[in-house]
Amino acid sequence: MTKELPVFQIQDNPLLMIALIFAAGYPAGLLARKGGMPKVTGNILAGILLGPSFLNVFDHSIAKILEPLTVFAMGLITCVVGGHLSYRRLHNALYRILSVSFFETAFTVLLVSGGAYWYTGDPVVGLLIGPIAAATAPATVLAVVFEERGKGLLIKTLFAAVALDNVFAVVLFSLGRAQIRGMTGGEGGVGSGVLLAFRELLFAVLLGVILGFLLTRLVRFKKIEPFSGLLMAILLATGGAEAIGVSPLLTSLVLGIFLGNSERKSESWVTSLESLEPALMTCFFTLAGVDCDIGTIGQVGVLGGIYIIARSAGKLGGGYLGGKIGTKIARVYENIGMALLPHAGLAIGLIVILNSDPVIASNYPEVVRELTNVVLAAVVIFEIIGPPLVRRSIRNADEDGKDRQRIVEFLQEEYIVTPLEATDKWDAIRQLAAFLKRTHGLTELTVDDLVESIEEREKSISTAMGSGVAIPHAKLPSGPDIMGVMGICPNGIDFDAPDNKPVHYIIMIATPREHQQRHLQVMAAVARMISDTNTRAKLLVAKTPAEVYEAIEVESKENYNYFLED
Repeated sequence: MTKELPVFQIQDNPLLMIALIFAAGYPAGLLARKGGMPKVTGNILAGILLGPSFLNVFDHSIAKILEPLTVFAMGLITCVVGGHLSYRRLHNALYRILSVSFFETAFTVLLVSGGAYWYTGDPVVGLLIGPIAAATAPATVLAVVFEERGKGLLIKTLFAAVALDNVFAVVLFSLGRAQIRGMTGGEGGVGSGVLLAFRELLFAVLLGVILGFLLTRLVRFKKIEPFSGLLMAILLATGGAEAIGVSPLLTSLVLGIFLGNSERKSESWVTSLESLEPALMTCFFTLAGVDCDIGTIGQVGVLGGIYIIARSAGKLGGGYLGGKIGTKIARVYENIGMALLPHAGLAIGLIVILNSDPVIASNYPEVVRELTNVVLAAVVIFEIIGPPLVRRSIRNADEDGKDRQRIVEFLQEEYIVTPLEATDKWDAIRQLAAFLKRTHGLTELTVDDLVESIEEREKSISTAMGSGVAIPHAKLPSGPDIMGVMGICPNGIDFDAPDNKPVHYIIMIATPREHQQRHLQVMAAVARMISDTNTRAKLLVAKTPAEVYEAIEVESKENYNYFLED
């Protein structure tokens, strides 16, 4: 009697599944890139091709088996997004960011909810579907931005808007759920909705902050290595959030925000995760493609069409209006809406919550089923068309290929103050020294230390160059790179200039001793920039730091602020 050999099933070997997913997605991403599409699109299409919709090499059970990997990947990606939300980087862009986020979220929720209610006549559908539509997929946005090496005003606004989108979506969804519970005769209503939303946010914030605090302390006292500690913190954030019933994405986002706003070193820990992202994102998006059911697209009906059209109109129209109100920079408000169209991650998470809600699922089973079909079909569509649109927005804004080291790294929006109002040059120096310390996260030096170093040089000979320009500079005992800030003084300041003219443009530079050779190159580059009459004229009339940055970036970037890789 012969013994039967065990039948090999791929579902029994998760590690092999991950390897095959990566092996399928990676070359598909390279082919997509060669074909002029983002790698993300190639990953998703490879997954769809190998999934149940076509070849059926992998079935939908693979998504369930690899769900821990998906949750961890989303947590890592969201943590990186949160790490970009550093106050010292965003402090003078908050009005623009809040304007974009508010209007595109409001437009999306109102259009989608209004359209759904008009078609169905059911307030339950309207209360639930709008907040879900507001969510933007952070993974898709981040993947395309990194692939394009994007950097600039649009990218900064985009990362912050994506994070706020998801916070608003969770809050509004919680309010809607509580209101529906009240309509069914159970505990609910606006008051209960506020409490539910507050609980969701509070627990996510508490868990994220506690993990971030513990991580920074353990690293500071050399109890754990930063990279390993951060991976453990993300695992605890995602797993812990699921255990207490709050959003893993919000918790990971808070963890990233905490680290991004702690010490300068902890902010760099988050960016160190970027080395993991190519492999992780390839698996994540290929797996997302496997889980996509193309068949749902034909089943969405009129409500699905309303959802897709109204959401697109809300993101595009609200993003444009919010950007227009928040800034005069055309390349931001003309392109931000397109970049906010990707739709997955949190939207799917909210659908899962909806299906597991005992009150809503039992009282409105058909509504839950219909919303599930509509949202999942929309996710398929937006995840296919979203990446190319994100890339198009980045390229339209001319922010692709900019995430590379430049000779003058500190000429960014967050290091510019306008108008700088000072009584004399010593007051201006002190104000800019305090601004430099705050925006560059210098903890080892006091403002007095910086001022003393600058005044020592200034008292021997003025750093005013003429033509309304002064470049005071300080020497630092050590540091990772040359730092600096710029102040624009429309009224002018007496700076003992050689041409006896008031100074309108002050560029303060702080150079660590080990970077003295680079210091001369930076000084020469800044001098070339500020010698341009057209640039100086634009700087003087700029109303915001963003407009100052735009004038610097557009007018003479190739002449002075060149990329070191070129």
